[in-house]
Amino acid sequence: MADENSVKASPVKLLFMAAAGVYLDGYQLSVIALAVLLMVPDLHLSTFQESLVLGAVILGTIIGTISIGYLADLFGRRRIYIYNLAFFLLFGLISVLTSNFWVIIISRVLMGISVGADYPVSNSYIAEMAPKEVRGKYLSFSNVAFSLGSVTSIIVALIFFALNISADIGWRFMIGIGLIPAAVVLYMRLSMPESFRWENVKGRVAGTKIVKDMFTGLGGKFTLLNALIWFLYDMVIYGVSLFVPTILKIIYGSNVPNVENAIFSSIFLIVLLGSSILVMFIVDQTGRKIIQIIGFVGIGLFMILVPMAYSSLISLVMFLVIIEFFNGFSGTTVGMFPAELAKTEFRASAYGFASMMGKIGALVGVLILGSSEIGASSLKMFIIFGVLMILSALLSLLLVDTTHMDLDELYKFKEKLSED
Repeated sequence: MADENSVKASPVKLLFMAAAGVYLDGYQLSVIALAVLLMVPDLHLSTFQESLVLGAVILGTIIGTISIGYLADLFGRRRIYIYNLAFFLLFGLISVLTSNFWVIIISRVLMGISVGADYPVSNSYIAEMAPKEVRGKYLSFSNVAFSLGSVTSIIVALIFFALNISADIGWRFMIGIGLIPAAVVLYMRLSMPESFRWENVKGRVAGTKIVKDMFTGLGGKFTLLNALIWFLYDMVIYGVSLFVPTILKIIYGSNVPNVENAIFSSIFLIVLLGSSILVMFIVDQTGRKIIQIIGFVGIGLFMILVPMAYSSLISLVMFLVIIEFFNGFSGTTVGMFPAELAKTEFRASAYGFASMMGKIGALVGVLILGSSEIGASSLKMFIIFGVLMILSALLSLLLVDTTHMDLDELYKFKEKLSED
């Protein structure tokens, strides 16, 4: 049987190659919020078309998370890593070479399938390869990598806005630059070993059993609970964050040009990155559960207060900064529990289902704001979103804290009770 000692590559190298895909996802999912400011005048997009551009990759991730996560349980983590990045490069390239609106939408949906695949595969792989004493730090690094990708996207956008590059070239380069590191990561992933935990159970993995086990008994409880929490979280966070540049632009008009808009967005993301790094260093000592609850309560309370601040740009930005700080807490753990509470035989599938529900929530949030007339009055939606975050905190009380827990420990304990 395979074991940890059979893995020859260094833990740091494995962690980097696993988290690199999440970094690319963070770049692509964040850069579009600013690239669309150039796409609108270049392609003459309506408000609804703009929301489709923002939601296209998210729609693709809905397909990718559940379908590719399932395939990773059947055929292993490694080969999925390789194929999905090649897919990402192909359709990412198509999306920046065309001016046809529907080709852009279709290619970004297909690109999103690869983005979605990285969530269940990366986090399942990291959870299975990391020692339990530092597993939280390793899984947290995946979230930090996403934030780093987001910050990079803002820096790139800021450079293009500052150089005042024409819209038809600017948005293509802003999106296309993210494909360069993807090619490097694809090459590096060719040397990754397979997960030793998956190697040990692959003979017991069957297609119908994966679906049955992830939705019944103890596995089903955690699959559905994590999925509901992730749905609420992504609906709120993605719905708001993708439209923050547009909200600032519409509410404050010429007072917030593209360069300043990018600066505001970079402030939010840098705060999120700092908060995520903080969580990375305390999650294995403090515990996942309390961190997630603190994050949801903090986001919820300050979202409820946001409508009181819309009359002042500084006040609005300050409230959004505080929300991003707490987002670093819950944003880290919401993607950690599905990887640790699922059994190895269906870990990627259960994670994929939870992540898929999150992306459905994200799409709902984007379309709700995209189909609304964005202005001061629409900020009342923050109150509803804040209440949903408080609800997520209450749901988190039902989770089991997995800090320092062996993977599959809950299931082994239940099986032992059944034998006795």
